[in-house]
Amino acid sequence: MGVPASEVFASQRELVEAELELTRGRIRFALADREQGARGDRRTAGWPRDFADGEAYVAAKLRASRSAGAQFSICLLRERLGLGDHELRLLWVLLAHELCAVARGLLRELNTENCADPTTDTLRLVAFASRDDAEASRLLAPNSPLVLQGLIERTDTDATASDHRKTWKVARRIVALANDDTSMDPELFRIATVVRPDDANLGIGGEGIEGDPECWPVLLGALSGSIDGENRVARTVIVQAPRGTGRRSLLRAAAAHHGIELLEIDLRRLAAAPLQARSQLVAIARDCRLFDRIPLLRDLDALVAPAPTGGEHPVGRPEADLLDLIIQELDGLLVLATTASVIPGNRLHRPQIIEPRPLTGQQRVRLWMRALPMVSAEEADLLATMYPVAPALIDAAATVARAQVHGMTTAIDPRHVRVGLRTVLDGRLAGLANRIEISQDRDSLVLPAEQRDAIDELIVRVLRRRTVYETWGLGSHVGRGLGVAALFSGPPGTGKTMAAGLIAKELETDIYQVDMSKVSSKWIGETEKNLAALFDAAEAGHAILLFDEADSLFGKRTEVRSSNDRHANQETNFLLQRLEAFRGVCILTTNNDAGIDEAFRRRLSLHVHFPMPDLQERIQIWRTMLRVSVPVQGKLDFAALAARYEMSGGYIRNAVLRAAFFAADAESAVTNQHLVRAAQLEYQAMGRIMPSTL
Repeated sequence: MGVPASEVFASQRELVEAELELTRGRIRFALADREQGARGDRRTAGWPRDFADGEAYVAAKLRASRSAGAQFSICLLRERLGLGDHELRLLWVLLAHELCAVARGLLRELNTENCADPTTDTLRLVAFASRDDAEASRLLAPNSPLVLQGLIERTDTDATASDHRKTWKVARRIVALANDDTSMDPELFRIATVVRPDDANLGIGGEGIEGDPECWPVLLGALSGSIDGENRVARTVIVQAPRGTGRRSLLRAAAAHHGIELLEIDLRRLAAAPLQARSQLVAIARDCRLFDRIPLLRDLDALVAPAPTGGEHPVGRPEADLLDLIIQELDGLLVLATTASVIPGNRLHRPQIIEPRPLTGQQRVRLWMRALPMVSAEEADLLATMYPVAPALIDAAATVARAQVHGMTTAIDPRHVRVGLRTVLDGRLAGLANRIEISQDRDSLVLPAEQRDAIDELIVRVLRRRTVYETWGLGSHVGRGLGVAALFSGPPGTGKTMAAGLIAKELETDIYQVDMSKVSSKWIGETEKNLAALFDAAEAGHAILLFDEADSLFGKRTEVRSSNDRHANQETNFLLQRLEAFRGVCILTTNNDAGIDEAFRRRLSLHVHFPMPDLQERIQIWRTMLRVSVPVQGKLDFAALAARYEMSGGYIRNAVLRAAFFAADAESAVTNQHLVRAAQLEYQAMGRIMPSTL
C-alpha cells in the first residue's frame, strides 16, 4: 500500500502510537474470536484483511519517513538485530502491555490464568491468531533469538510450567527504545562506558601516536580486517602488555581511526554470580548490536585468580564459568581484551595477540607536554620521571591540574598533578588501602648513618631509574623486577612507617597503607584478586604501597598437610610472581624479620634494618619531639631521660604526648616532672619497671 510522499511520521512517538493502535485491534479481535468460540460459533481462520492493510500502511509510511531522512531508534530492532515481521509483532504486543493501560487491561482479560503478565497462549492468540502456530512456539522457545538476545524474558518462576502458565515481559532496554531513550542500559551503568571516536585521546592516537611504532600498523590492520562493510567479522584482538603501557588508549585510538564506537567494559565490576553475569553479558552483546559498537574488555586478568601452577582452571570453578560465559555470550563480536594472561586462547574465535612494548620516558615526556601545553620541556621531563603513569592517567591528572589553576596566575607544578592522580587512585584503592599523610620532616627521623644512606639509595633508585634502565639500557638485561621493593625490619617504634612516609614525601607521591583485614579473605581466590587490584592501581598511578606487619602476608611457606596450607602457599606464590613483575614502589615493614619467606628477600631491592636507638639518638629524639611551639618550664634533662628509659622513637613520642596532656590539664607548661611521669608510665606499658626518680 502506498502513501503520499508528504505523509510521514513526524516523530517516533507517532510511529509508536500507530503500532499500539494496530496491537489494540489485534487484542480486541482475539477477545471477540474467543467469545465467538465460546458460543459455539465457527472461529475465524486468520486475520481479517483490514489488519494486513493496516500493517502495510504503517510500513509504507515508515519507509517514506526514512526516505525523508527520519531516524527512529525503535527501527534498530529490525535494522541491527535482524528481526522479522513475526518477531516484531510479538514484541509490540509485549510493548503494548508496558506502554498502554487499555492494552494492558485487554491482555489481562484475555489471559486464562489469574496473572498480571501475558501468557504464552495469550501471545499466540494476539500475535498469530492461533493457539497452535508453530512460529509462535519457535519464537517463545528458550533458544529463540528474542530470548537469547535478551529482548523478552519469562516472569514466572516455574521452569516446568505449561504454556498457559508461562508469563512474559519485554526487556527494559526495548521499552526505553520505544520511548526514544538511547542512553546507557541501567544494567550496564556500573560496568560500561561508551567511547565514541571523538572521545579518543588525540595525544595517544592519530597523528604523532605515542606507542610502539611497530605495533600501531598491526593493530590498525587487525581492526580494519574486522570490518566488512557494515558487518563485523567474528574475531578477537588481544592487546597484551604490562600495566601503564597505554594498552587501552592504544585500542581507543585505533578504533577512533576507523570510526568505531566502543563499549568499554570494566570486568572488575562484572557480577561474580554466573546468573547475574550472564544477564550483564547479554545486555552488553545486545547494546553492541543495537548501536553498532564493539566491546572493549578491560582488566580481564582481574576477573580470575591465577590458575594453579602448570595447569588451566579446572572446569566447574567460578573463574572458568565466567570466562566461558564471556566467550559464549559475546561470540561473533570483535572482543578487544587488554591482557591475555588468563584468556583460554584455544577457545577464542580467530584470536590475534598484539604485544606493544612499554612507553619510553621520552614518549611520556611528549604526552605530558600535550596534556599540559603550558609546561616547558624540562618540567615535562620532571613529570615523566616522577610520574611514569599510564597515558589515560596522564590525561586525567592533567585535566584536574588545569582545573586547579584555571583563571589564576599560578603555574602548574607537580603538586597539582599529584592531586589529579590522587583523585583517581583514591577511588581505585578504596576499601583496600588508605592514603596516609605525613606531617614530619627528615629531621624527625633519627637513624644511624648507614640506615640514612640506605633510604637515600632507595630514593635515588626511583629518581634515576630512567637513566639506568632506559638511557643506559640496563632495563633490557634485567627484564622483570624493574620496580623498587624494600623491606624495613626492626623493633616496634624505630621509625619504619615514618621512613616510608618520608620517602613518599620526598618523591612527591602518595603512599597508601594496605588494610590487611580487607585484603585477606577466607574465600579461595579473593585474596589474590584484592592483591592484584592493589598492585595494578599502585603501578598505574605510581603510588607507593605500604604493607605494615608484612610477615602476616609475606610469611614463610609451610609443608602442605591440608587444603588450608595449599591455599596459603598459593597466595604466597601469587605474591612472589606479582612482586617480581611490579614496576612501582612497594615497602614492607615487619617486627619479625625471621618470619619473611626467603624467596621474598631475593626479590627485594633493599633490606634496611632499623635498630633500637642508642643513647645519643634517644637524646636527639627527645629533643626533636619538644618542638619550639611547645611551652616548657625549667630545665629538661633529656640526657637523664634517654639514659634511664631505653625506648624507641615511637614510645618516646607517646611519652612526650602524655607529658603534654598532663601539662595542658594542669594549665601549665611542660616540665621535667611531666616528662618523667609520662616516660615511667610508657615504660611500664612496655612491660618494664624502673624507679620514677631521676
